[in-house]
Formats: sequence, C-alpha cells, structure tokens
Amino acid sequence: MKLRAVILAATVSAFAVPAFAAPVATVNGTAIDNSQVQAIMSMSPALAKEPNAREQVVQNLVNMEVLSQYAIHHKLGQSSDVKQRLAIAKRQILADAAVDQYVKDHPIPEANIQSAYHKFVQAMGKKEFEVRHILVKTKAEADKVVAELKAGQKFSTLAEKDSIDKASAAHGGELGWIVPGMVVPPFAQAIETAPIDKPVGPVQTQFGYHVIEVQATRALTPPPLSTMKTRIKAQLQQQEAAKFVSDLRSQAKINITK
Repeated sequence: MKLRAVILAATVSAFAVPAFAAPVATVNGTAIDNSQVQAIMSMSPALAKEPNAREQVVQNLVNMEVLSQYAIHHKLGQSSDVKQRLAIAKRQILADAAVDQYVKDHPIPEANIQSAYHKFVQAMGKKEFEVRHILVKTKAEADKVVAELKAGQKFSTLAEKDSIDKASAAHGGELGWIVPGMVVPPFAQAIETAPIDKPVGPVQTQFGYHVIEVQATRALTPPPLSTMKTRIKAQLQQQEAAKFVSDLRSQAKINITK
C-alpha cells in the first residue's frame, strides 16, 4: 500500500473509532493492539531510537501473529516440547512481573544511594596506578622471574614468555591504569606500596604468584554522583531483588530431587 493510502486509511479510522481503540494491524481478523507495540518499545530503549522503529515492531508482531496462527492451525501447541517451552516462558514472565512489582513498591531511598556512592569513592582511593605484571603458577617460578629481571632481562619479554595471564602477556604484561579497589587485596597492597619502575614480588593471590611493576601513578578524581546515580540505583535494586528472592525461598517448602 502506498504511503498516501496509508495516511488516508489512518484518517478514516480516526473518525470511525477512538484513536486509542484502533489496532495497528489485523491478521486474518485478529487485531494487534497499539499497546503491544508500546510495550515492546518501552522494553527496548535502544530499538526505540532507531529510524522507523515503530514500523519494525509492527512488522515483527505481524510476523509473529502469522506464525502463531500457522502453529495453532497445525496443532503445534499440543506437542510436549512446545508445551514445556510455553510453561517456561509463562514462569519467566510471571517471575519478571513479581520482581518488577517488588522494585516498584520498594523504591531505593536517596540516603542509600548517597551511602553507596560514598563507599564507592572510598574504595577507589585517591590515586590510580599504571601497572604491569607477570603471573606464574608457583613461587619458584616467580623467584626465577625476579632473578632474571635483576639480571637485566626485559619485563615485557618475560611477560610474553612466562605469564599465564595471556591477555596481558600479549601486551608485555600491561594491565593499564587501575585503582586498588578493582583488584584483590594482596595485589592492591602491593601496588600501593611499590616503588616506581621497580618490580616487586612474588605476591600470592588466588590466581597464582605475581611479579608486579608500577610504572606511574596519578591523582584520581571520582566521577560525580550525578553520573553514577543511575548505575548505583540499578545495582541497589538488583541487590534488593536478590534479597526478595532469597526471602521467598526461605519461606517456601522446596524439595530438590538429586
């Protein structure tokens, strides 16, 4: 149908029935309501920003309806596989609805957001460190790396050759700029006390033994609360939702068969 015809049809419909009642499409007489389009758009903010997003959603809903009608006509919903998938989908939708309602009914207090932000700032510290490291499995291997560095071997060469952290090894052991709060405590303590350009170690963590070199430091300015607020709020909501699920589980009679 031409664009002009579409516009004329929409105009006639607007006079025939209230605009909010008009379906966006019909498929063999089954209406696809505008509320379904709006629901998908609201669930996909990125999609909503795309050109012709509404048209894409309508076309997808039409495709879904065509396929659904085919499935019903051919009695595909009677198969055990489809029944299981429908049951799982229903359970997931209801679970999501429960969490959404709980989050809506329990808004995060502003004071909690402020408190979480201050904890974040404290964890960041006042400096960040440009760090490289060599990670090996045993202390003996780490001691050997230290001895080779003292003998004049290049840090980057040993990292590429010996480090089991292959991601950083490919870049001469470089980890880039990090803050102590990003890493496990033994590693954080090492970089906070290490002299510049002098390898320290071995430093043991759950990952193995590290030989660490701090290449530079610089003052760290934390991002303002205004830029962190949305992320912090989302994290607190996730924590509250997890607690909600945990509380429900503690009140339920659960028997998991092994």
